[in-house]
Amino acid sequence: MQVTRAFKQAFLERMLLGFRATDVSSKSMSFQEKKSFIKLSADVAIAVARGSRKWTRGLIASVSKEQQKRLLPRVIPRKQYERLMKPCSSNSWKIPRSKKILRKSLRVSSTRRKKKLCAVEKRTRVLRRLVPGGESLSGFSLLDETLDYVLSLRAQVGLMQSLLMTCEASKRRAHELKCTSPETKASTVGNRGRCGGIP
Repeated sequence: MQVTRAFKQAFLERMLLGFRATDVSSKSMSFQEKKSFIKLSADVAIAVARGSRKWTRGLIASVSKEQQKRLLPRVIPRKQYERLMKPCSSNSWKIPRSKKILRKSLRVSSTRRKKKLCAVEKRTRVLRRLVPGGESLSGFSLLDETLDYVLSLRAQVGLMQSLLMTCEASKRRAHELKCTSPETKASTVGNRGRCGGIP
């Protein structure tokens, strides 16, 4: 997967729409509620931006359970939800086999083979727990979804950091403009005069 401009644009648009729909800037909202809304918006944004994959469907399914389907309709339209949850046709993975490979594999000692299989099974179980919707995946399809999920998460983190930096810069500019406005200067001069700062 490559992080395209279309992916970035779709993510940021859905993220901002989620913020507006849930009104995360409301003062009446508790910190825990804001945290929950931001996570929901980020999860929906990355799923919508990436499109229909097994991990995106698993992510949306887990979100809808966590939020009890109360908040999800506010951040994603029903038609888009249905399109996202529609199973996609995945590429079938073909493993090359030959008599030479089979003969070589049979020569591997039984003990070593069992140890390797045990280690692989443990790592596979870990991956299935980490990747949304990974419980139903195995083999190369699990690796494919894991790689796609990790790259999408990396892109999500980078975009959210950029969004945060933009918001902070916007706040600083607004504060600077407020401090340099004629009204603010006049108020400051008046206060100094009343306090005896100006003769």
